[in-house]
Order: sequence, then structure tokens, then C-alpha cells
Amino acid sequence: MLFIRELKKICFSFVYVLFIGLLLFSWHENFYGVTTKEITGSQGNDVSISSQLTGGSILEKPEKDKESYGMKNKEVPDKIMCGGTDKLIMEYLANSYATYPFSYYKEVVLNENEQKEILNIIKEITGLNEQQINNLPDDYFPAVNGNVIHFGSNGTQSENGTFTFEMGNEEQPTENTDYTKQFVAQVSYEEFQELMKKAESIIGKGSGYSMENLLQYYGLSEMTYEEATNEYEKTIYDDKVSTAFARLFCDYMTRGLGLYPVFLVVIFWLKDRRNRMNELIDCKQVGTAKLITVRYLAMLVAVIIPIVVLSFESLIPLIEFSADTGIVIDVFAFMKYIVWWLLPTAMIVTSLGMFLTILTSTPIAILIQFAWWFIDTSMTALSGDTKVFTLMIRHNLLRGSELINQDFILICLNRGLLVILSLILVGVSVAIYNKKRGGKLNYDFYLQKHFGFFKNRFTTHV
Repeated sequence: MLFIRELKKICFSFVYVLFIGLLLFSWHENFYGVTTKEITGSQGNDVSISSQLTGGSILEKPEKDKESYGMKNKEVPDKIMCGGTDKLIMEYLANSYATYPFSYYKEVVLNENEQKEILNIIKEITGLNEQQINNLPDDYFPAVNGNVIHFGSNGTQSENGTFTFEMGNEEQPTENTDYTKQFVAQVSYEEFQELMKKAESIIGKGSGYSMENLLQYYGLSEMTYEEATNEYEKTIYDDKVSTAFARLFCDYMTRGLGLYPVFLVVIFWLKDRRNRMNELIDCKQVGTAKLITVRYLAMLVAVIIPIVVLSFESLIPLIEFSADTGIVIDVFAFMKYIVWWLLPTAMIVTSLGMFLTILTSTPIAILIQFAWWFIDTSMTALSGDTKVFTLMIRHNLLRGSELINQDFILICLNRGLLVILSLILVGVSVAIYNKKRGGKLNYDFYLQKHFGFFKNRFTTHV
């Protein structure tokens, strides 16, 4: 009965409505409709530019002699140099450089001397002078150059308004290629890397010219039929279809769970104090351990329930897809991933918020959790970058199950540590709250008393 009562108090509070609203907004902006689009795309109905570049839906079985099977990461020096230089010239001409120092966009505008340094880098890479750089031919770079698309360059528009572009290939430039008409690097790959380091130091942290970003944006090559077939079979047989979508779903939802629950916890606990409920709670014949545990579990259930409900928007179409095609899916994939991927994040955020609020009787937990969330967001790459104390696991793609498999032990260690730390924080919260209920610890008075003591000592010595 106590659990039901606590759960009702949480679910019928205004702050919980706000929590649901934030989760819905994040889910709708990032994941809503992804599954339906992929299923529709497997029937050949998706002709967007994005699908053309990635080879179409992951649920579409590759056919021989298809024009494109999508892209794969591969360190092709010519492609990386071509794409990186293309982007650098575009940003140089506009004097507007995109950087993401903390995973958020920041425009950098360089001064005259810095622009000259960037110009010298471009000159060295291309072998062109300033006038030639300012007046490049329309087809100097490929129409599709990594994440750069040159509209109106070797592109054709279909009747429905979509564009088809001729992709750049991996062929080496010949000695007869005119480097003033078509990009041909005039430096070695090693020299290019050094020049990109110099450009990054001028522009600032988070620019697109680190080798990690250059490889991600421009180190792509066409998949072969055999490679595309292998990816398809991994999706159908290894991931059983639904696991791929469960990973992406968890990736998008984890950012909300890494921050939003702390507001719910802090406001819920401070509300008791504001409404003078502490005296009533202290008089009740409810054990401290029971009270803290029940409240903690009620908070976790309230946080996880909307996540489970939102997962059905993806699971139901997949069940229908399975019924129509006969392809077996894992109907429990979303639930399993929510439990081992998202629940530990919710547990640590909730327990830390509860511990700090009980300890200090202030909303300081919000500030601390926001700092952790911000740092974790800034330092964790979108996929395959799990560390021991990573708050939010990221896997921002439908494919790439090998990234999870190769780091599975580390991921288990990370999730396990968060669960253990959460339980420790709950235990410490019980101890602190028990002392407060017994009148043995009034933290506000304790802090004021000892701060005044040290302040008086410091004043006396001075």
C-alpha cells in the first residue's frame, strides 16, 4: 500500500507531467517514425537523399547489380583529403567555421591573420593560388563528398523533386589530371594530417578537422554486394531485427534519463519539507529503510513506465512486419535493452539526486547532475565509446552491432558499477535520513555551526 501511495503521489504531480512532456518531446524529435520509415523503405518506397547515401533500409535485402549498397567506414586517404579540403575551403570562403567544443554548435569567425594561415594551408594542399581558390570550377570536387553535397553539380532532379548524384570513386588521380580543374592533393597523406592538426589548432577544439572526425565524415567507401548481404544477415539473424531498433531507441532515450529524473527527485523530496511533512513522516511508524526504499522504487517505476510505453511505437510495427514477412523478431528486445541499458542510468541519477537532497535539504543535486550530464555528453562519442564511468551509453546507428559486442564486457562493468553505486547511495541515504528522523542530525544546523566555528577561528588567527 505504501508503494502504491507513493507512486500515485509521483504520477499525479505537476512535475511528473513536465517530466513526461520532456521525454515525449525528445522521443518525438529523434526516434518517432524511424521504424515505420525503415519498414516502408524495405518495400522500395523511400527515395530520400539520406537513404540513397546509406543504401536504403536495413530491412531491404540486397539485390545483385544494384547501383549502390550503401557506405562503410574505410580509411581511404584520397577521399579523406578530398572531403576535408572541400569543407575547409567552404568554411574559409564564408569565414564561418563550425565547431562542437562540448557537443553543441559554435560558430568561429577568424581574424585576418588566422584567415591567412588557413589560406596558406589550402594553398599547400591544392597547389592553387588565392584567386584560383576563390574561383573554383563547379565540378572541382565530387557532387557528393562525404557529408558535403554540392547541389547543381553533376546532379539530376527527378519528377518527384529528389536529387540523384554521381558519387565520387576511389580511383587514384592520374599524372595527367589537371589539379587546377579537379582536386588532386599536392601533399602526401602524412603531410595532410599535419596540416589538419594545424588548422584545428587555429580554429579551435571541436572542429571537423581532427582525424577522428575526418575519418567519420569522409572515410567512407561503397559496400560491395557481399558486404551489404553480410550486414543484412546480421540485422535479420543476429539482431533479429528488433534489437537494432532497441539499441537506437535506447540511444535517444538515454540522454533524457541522464538528466530529467533529477528534477523529479529533488522537487519531490523538497516538497515534503515545504509542506511541513517532515514532522508527520517522523511520527509515522514506518521504518526509515522501508520508507526510502519504497520511495526510490516508486520513483524508478515512474521514470521507466513511459519509456516502456514509448517503445511500443516501434515494437508493434515490427511485430506486424514479422507477421507479413515471416522474419522472426525478438519481441523482448526493447524490454531487455531498457533493463540493462537504461535502468542503471535511471538508478544512478535517481539515487544521487535523493542522496544529495536528503543530505543538504537543497536542490544542489540538480546542479551536480547537470554538470555530470554535460561533461558526459561532451566527452562521449555517438557510438562505441563506453568507458568505466560513462553515464549514458551511445549507439547512434541502426547497424554496428559489432561495436556493442566488442565492448560488451566493458559495458557490463560500467552498468554493474552504476547499479552498485546506486545501491550504496540508497543505503547512505537511509542512514542519514534515519539520523534526521531521530533528531541526531540536523544538517542545516550542523553546517551553520561548523562553518561559523571555522570562520571564527580564521578571524581570530588573522
